Amino acid sequence: MRRLRPAPMPDTMMSDPLEIELKLELDPRDCERLDLADVFGPGESETHRLVSTYFDTPDLALRGAGYSLRVRRRGKERIQTVKANGAGTAGLFRRLEWERPIKEDVPMLDDASGPLLQLLSPETLARIAPLFVTDVTRTSREIRGGDSARIEAAIDRGEIRAGEHAEALCELELELQGGSPQALFDLARRLDEHVPIRLGVRSKSERGYALAAGKSGRAVKAEPVALNRDGDVHEAFETIARACIRQFRLNEALLLDKGEPEPLHQARVGLRRLRSAFSLFKPLMAGDERALLLRAELRALAGALGEVRNLDVLIPKFDGDTHDRLAAAREHCFARARMELASARTRLLMLDLAEWLALGAWRDPSTKAASPEGGLVAFANTLLETSLKRLKRRGKGLAGLDDDKRHRARIEAKKLRYATEFFASLYTGAKARRRHQTFLEKLEELQDYLGELNDFVIGPQILTKLSIPAKLAKAGKDERERLLGRAETAFDALIDTKKFWN
Repeated sequence: MRRLRPAPMPDTMMSDPLEIELKLELDPRDCERLDLADVFGPGESETHRLVSTYFDTPDLALRGAGYSLRVRRRGKERIQTVKANGAGTAGLFRRLEWERPIKEDVPMLDDASGPLLQLLSPETLARIAPLFVTDVTRTSREIRGGDSARIEAAIDRGEIRAGEHAEALCELELELQGGSPQALFDLARRLDEHVPIRLGVRSKSERGYALAAGKSGRAVKAEPVALNRDGDVHEAFETIARACIRQFRLNEALLLDKGEPEPLHQARVGLRRLRSAFSLFKPLMAGDERALLLRAELRALAGALGEVRNLDVLIPKFDGDTHDRLAAAREHCFARARMELASARTRLLMLDLAEWLALGAWRDPSTKAASPEGGLVAFANTLLETSLKRLKRRGKGLAGLDDDKRHRARIEAKKLRYATEFFASLYTGAKARRRHQTFLEKLEELQDYLGELNDFVIGPQILTKLSIPAKLAKAGKDERERLLGRAETAFDALIDTKKFWN
């Protein structure tokens, strides 16, 4: 993949308690092979066992308020840390944190413990109790980068424990001590030359909460995107894009482990949503060649997963010999997709995306496109209106459209669906929320029918390509006509639905 490097950025102005770090994930077997001295030559490294106990109330009041609380034990030392769940759930983590030494293994909550006393009542704080523990061996050293950057590189090997459940943990944290965040990405690529690394999207606390709730190891659907109504359009795009990368990465890890259909589907959805975000916010990237290259790489990766997904949809429709042949084709197709996912090209694509979102030319005040007039809400209103008009034009007379034109209408419906989800948090009134829910339900119904109609087209093509002499059980003319009628009815109902953005 061709890489365009962003222009150098000025040193970040930092003051306590801001933490900026790049989190990377490694396979435990590779983690054992990674030696910082091999990468950077002889130097002073420190190795310590760190046992961190995370606290919250039974109803997770701290997490609901956007904070985590831990007490870390290192030998006889105890350090209490309160962290805000800041921006950067995929790529750079920027979080406010408050640290202090304490004498016991239980939290000491007072005015020096961050904003917890102001956010939560004394009764709530009194219910705080241990929730999960991370137990790791950390090897760390300070590294000097270009432009006088100082970075603490720390390799953590160990596990997370929550009750009777445990999960292995192996990750690399690059924390910026001084200089430009660009140095973090430069260092990450240097490390990838020695062992494969992947962009981290979850903090230890988030992994612990998932383990405690019994949700670890499950496919992850798209999460709600929280946008600031008064925020900048560029910031909104970054928030949306990071959420899409996060969905892909969380499911990619499960997919590489087991290869099951649902993580594959959700990983692909994450990529589709990200590509739609690039399309919706295209005016922000005018003249940015790197954005074009990233979009091309995303399209290729989504295509590799799409072939497997088509087989996953088709296989349950058959049994016997046809089922077995399709399953064998799926195994072969997934092997190719797994190779693509495991490649340096894909690993570094996620890193490139995170770097571009944080430091790319589109963010540089001297070159970035001006924010649209009227602010973010006005931008969203215009975009949603334009998307609906495009769908209305492409879907007119839906039942009579040929397969190609109906497919184009299906693509427009997907784009409108993603935009509807991306901007949901901007429409907060009771009436707007009700209309948003109704609009989304009508849109989902249309998508379901268009998806089934698409199966009528894709299924026979796959069977022909694989030389399998079988037909879909419901591929009859009458069934197809009924489905076309339902799709057109759903389309008309959507067009007549009140807009939530007016």
